[in-house]
Amino acid sequence: MVKTIDDEIDLKEYLAVLSSRWKIIAYITVGIAILALFYSLIQKPVFEAKTTIFVRSSSSSSLSQLSSLAGIAGINLPSSSGTLDDLNNILQSRSVAEKVIEDLNLTNRIPDWNNPKLTHLQLIAALQGMLKKPRIDGNMATITVSNNDPAMAADIANGYLDALSYYWNRLNFTEAGNKRDYIEKQLPVVEAKLKESEQRYKAYTLLGGSKLNGVEVIRLQREMEIQNTVYTMLRKEYETVKLEASKEIPPFSVVDRAVKPEVKSSPKVKFNTIIGLVLGVCIGIFIAFLQEYWEKPVATK
Repeated sequence: MVKTIDDEIDLKEYLAVLSSRWKIIAYITVGIAILALFYSLIQKPVFEAKTTIFVRSSSSSSLSQLSSLAGIAGINLPSSSGTLDDLNNILQSRSVAEKVIEDLNLTNRIPDWNNPKLTHLQLIAALQGMLKKPRIDGNMATITVSNNDPAMAADIANGYLDALSYYWNRLNFTEAGNKRDYIEKQLPVVEAKLKESEQRYKAYTLLGGSKLNGVEVIRLQREMEIQNTVYTMLRKEYETVKLEASKEIPPFSVVDRAVKPEVKSSPKVKFNTIIGLVLGVCIGIFIAFLQEYWEKPVATK
């Protein structure tokens, strides 16, 4: 099919339309830019506070620690997930948010949070809305909190960091820690049984005289030796697990705590104004051609 001259794009005609209707385009562009500027100025400023942590590479130990922390926070994590991948899930848990609200007394510090109509879950949701998804760069994770008050943003960011550390330290993360707690509970019980068996043996052998029963003496002696063996074994194991627990390395280290931000992160007045200008130009050109289409007389043969 052969194209005719009428089918070709006439750039001169388009430029003529833009030239004849430049005032409409200019008015619309300036108007939308002013609206964008005004909207940006009336918005409350938002400040972002950031804290950075170094997360050690996932291993069987660190993965076990993470799973334990997630369990306390009410999160079931698969055993194959890494520490970095699950960091966001832990920070967004209800238990961590409750700890931050309690430690920082946010119900009295943030306006309207002491409203009795607000439920506990609503406060948690509002706090979680201030927390952004951690930004991961290698083994470094950045926790960001946004708020209208720069000091409050820094406090909440550090509060999240402290709550995370609290739950991590609260649990028995490793096998050595579990053994240590178990032995600490069992030692007094075994020691009491050992003393009781020793007292029964002494009482029977000292007071029995010529009426001693050889079989009973052997039984009491054997019971005392068993209790003594168990107690000795627990004492040795306790010293071993204490040494192992002292060598535990936390799964993350704090690189930078949050400080009060000096520059607001939003609204970005300059950026929004530029976007308004670009949008205004596009809308103005569209309206200009739309007017030209409607006002142009229909050609008839």
